[in-house]
Parts: sequence; C-alpha cells; structure tokens
Amino acid sequence: MKALKTILLSFTILVSTVAMGQSKSDKLFDTFRNKPGVSYFAFTKSMTDAFNIDLDDEGKTIQGDLNEIRFLSYNPRKGNLNGPDFITKAAGLLPGTYDRILEVDSENNAEIWMLGNKRKALEFHIFVRNESADDNQFLISFYGDFDIDDLDGVREIGLSLSVDK
Repeated sequence: MKALKTILLSFTILVSTVAMGQSKSDKLFDTFRNKPGVSYFAFTKSMTDAFNIDLDDEGKTIQGDLNEIRFLSYNPRKGNLNGPDFITKAAGLLPGTYDRILEVDSENNAEIWMLGNKRKALEFHIFVRNESADDNQFLISFYGDFDIDDLDGVREIGLSLSVDK
C-alpha cells in the first residue's frame, strides 16, 4: 500500500511538472500544426543573454535569455480560412492573460501580443498580416526571459523574419 502511495505521489509530481513547463500559448500552435496550408518549425535552445538587440541610436534595447522561437506561416490558398480569418482565430486562441501591445493600423501590418508586464516579458507573439486575404500570414513567437526597453523593436524583428520571398 505504501508503494502505491509513493507511485501515485511521484506520478502527480511528474504530471504537474510537465504541465508547468508548457506555455499557455501551446493551444494556438497545437490547433494549427499539421493542418492544410500551415508550415511550422521551432528552434529551441537555452541561450543565456542571446537576445540583445540594439533598436536605434538612442540605446533602446530588448535583452534577455531566449529559450525558443516558433514560426508558423499560413497559406490561405491551401487552407480552409482566408488570411484575416486565420489571424483572428489564431489570436483568439491566446488566453486572457496575454496583452495586445500593438494593433494593426495604417502604418504597420503586425500586431504583437505579450505575456508579461511593461519591463519584463516571457513571451512575444507577432502576427503579421499581408494586405491581400489570399497572401501568406505569419506568426513568429519568442519565448524566454526578456527585459524590455522598446516594444517597437519586437515588431521590426517579426516583420524582418516574415518577409515573403
């Protein structure tokens, strides 16, 4: 009986540890991975102080430890949704604890969602919309421990990674 309790306790600890290690945004990627029109890849490696980007001459930076980058592209010509519907559905899968910190407007075609606060972030999700509903749409996600000086630089990084060639 004591061995059974030990096994159950060990199993409970293991399950809770695995659950805590997952991101709250995993549902978003799990929903679209391996679906028609979706290309996905992830790069994972614990890179201490690997994210250190100078954004302009005024010394604004985003610094921190980068743990993972996920890239998802959606081709509406091969999938079941048009481009704007894909972005709306994907962004809607982020839990309520994420904040939209930059919206699409006439000057930019990216919206950024963040998990964190004004000085520290754990995740950034950059949704890049193309002008045509039939063009590819992109999601670039950064996971880590980031110190924030300027959020506009995050948008520029996402836009440069999503250049449709």
